[in-house]
Amino acid sequence: MLHLGKSEYDQSAFVWEITDKGSYALVKMSTSRKDKESGEYISSNWSFVRFVGKAKNITEVEPKTRIVIKSGGISQEPYMKDGEKTYPKNPQIVVFAWDYPEDNPNRNSSMDTPPTVEDDMPF
Repeated sequence: MLHLGKSEYDQSAFVWEITDKGSYALVKMSTSRKDKESGEYISSNWSFVRFVGKAKNITEVEPKTRIVIKSGGISQEPYMKDGEKTYPKNPQIVVFAWDYPEDNPNRNSSMDTPPTVEDDMPF
């Protein structure tokens, strides 16, 4: 598993939908980054992101809220299916900690403001 640790480049994200699964939450969210050449923002949409442990308090957040992902991990670990080692088609994304942007001590006030996000996401 690749661990995303604390850094000055914590990832901002918009939360679109949250499903409480008991011991964890599944979240649909989007992230964006500024293209250095064009200056335009490129968005990525993420479904089935697991928020675990203390990060499960994401269930208290309203949709269309901006958050900052503080730590998480990406994995594509194999599992056994019908006696054969199988790899998932998509990587699994897990978030261990997040915060609101206002509470982020690494936030730089000269940061570019991300673009406004449209209401209809292609999930």
